[in-house]
Amino acid sequence: MASFNPTDPDFLENPYPLYAELRSDAPIFFYEPWDKWVLTRHEDISALLRDRRLGRVMENVKVRTNPEHAAFDDVQDGSLLELEPPDHTRIRTAVQDVFTPRHVRALEGKIAALCDRLAVSLAAKPERRGDLLTEFAEPIPVTVIAELLGVSVAERHRLVPWSGAIIGMFEPERTEEMEAAAVRAAREFAAYVRKLIQAKRRAPQDDLISRMVGLHDADPERLSEAEIVANAILFLDAGHEAVVNVVGNGMVALLSQPEVWRALKAHPEHLETAVEEALRFDTPLQFFERVVREDLSYKGFSWPKGTRLCLFYASGNRDEAVFRDPDTFDPTRSPNPHLSFGLGLHYCIGAPLARLELKHAFNALITHLPDLRLEVDVVYEPKNVFRYPKRVPVTF
Repeated sequence: MASFNPTDPDFLENPYPLYAELRSDAPIFFYEPWDKWVLTRHEDISALLRDRRLGRVMENVKVRTNPEHAAFDDVQDGSLLELEPPDHTRIRTAVQDVFTPRHVRALEGKIAALCDRLAVSLAAKPERRGDLLTEFAEPIPVTVIAELLGVSVAERHRLVPWSGAIIGMFEPERTEEMEAAAVRAAREFAAYVRKLIQAKRRAPQDDLISRMVGLHDADPERLSEAEIVANAILFLDAGHEAVVNVVGNGMVALLSQPEVWRALKAHPEHLETAVEEALRFDTPLQFFERVVREDLSYKGFSWPKGTRLCLFYASGNRDEAVFRDPDTFDPTRSPNPHLSFGLGLHYCIGAPLARLELKHAFNALITHLPDLRLEVDVVYEPKNVFRYPKRVPVTF
């Protein structure tokens, strides 16, 4: 069997060759240091994401294991990501109107203008170089989600550091420092959202938090204040990390293959399929965990209730049994049944919004920065769950 060592720097820099070996030699195996099973083939990941015998949690009432993590646990307990029906259904129904294709399309003009403005600003730099992540990609989802939530412009600078610290808690190889940073960020972010709830209650506006506060005040059993806090944080964390890092990873892939970048510039009608390919080719969320909620037999494996599975989306997205030439970035690839937004009950509620942001981000770069080039080789953050570059230094 191929040796799986998730702390190996070579693996963290480029995990895809090992994923190919695992799909061939050990598509399902137990990794003892994590006490979890690892699955790497598209077929298995797709089937298990749809299997209702698996979920994100065993029960909707959690068992706390570390009192020092209480502030972090508090903002996870009511999150859509960490709930199963009936609570998941109740909360998703309460907020899903904001993320319907119709509602998202109403934001398109603002999103396109934002992306164009950021690209023009970057292109105007006299030194003709910059960081595509911090100067272009990062402000897009923060601005969009902050407007959806009703966060003032003056407060938005606090959101990205909070988000970055919170997602560190999901890394299986996290340090004590990462845990402490995640707990601190969760405490500060939750306190901020609670203040925002009070402000929206006094002066409601046309934003998601005002709508959630209205639902709570009309019927506290439909949506609690703790659930408002948890899901406001979830929407920022999930929406920010996905969009920023698909832009980063996708542009690294495109600019590393100048002929592909030239082809996309020549055929902008392929932007929507190029977005799907960016989501597939170098998936920012490398894997997601599921827990077996009742005893399960699958392909000769017997998993008792409580067994934890790591479903490696990034490996499934390069599965040669599903994708022709999977290690090639093809902006015209269709169909493209990638797993990057998940499947089944926990399919990403923000997928329509993310797709729209990504389409206009790539379009703005093609329009205003057609001569983009990578300045140096890109170095990736040494993380397992989330894969993204530290910087994307470009010249133009």
